[in-house]
Amino acid sequence: MQRAHANGAMDAIHLKISKVGGITKARQIRDLCVTFGLPMTIEDSWGGDIVTAAISHLAHSTPEPFRLAATDSNSYVSVTNAKGAPKRINCKMRAGDAPGLRVELRYDVLGQSLFQITG
Repeated sequence: MQRAHANGAMDAIHLKISKVGGITKARQIRDLCVTFGLPMTIEDSWGGDIVTAAISHLAHSTPEPFRLAATDSNSYVSVTNAKGAPKRINCKMRAGDAPGLRVELRYDVLGQSLFQITG
């Protein structure tokens, strides 16, 4: 990012959360883009309700002048895997009101855990 910016190689970026290593890395890149004055589109490669919740939180915490668009991945799938996920209404979406990603996982859809990590 720093090299591309220094070389004048971009006017905006397309930030995909999973392509850069997750929400923390995406937030760091987003913060760098804001510092550089680069607007961005925020989304992910694909996903449903959980991914859309992450996208919406990153987008809503991005200053508006730098937020070109964000994608509601869950509008492109037929299975709902979390309650309370953001939904697009009149071309806009907003994050939910519950803690964390503000969604409640639907374990009946997700199925049994493959493994558990305990402290």
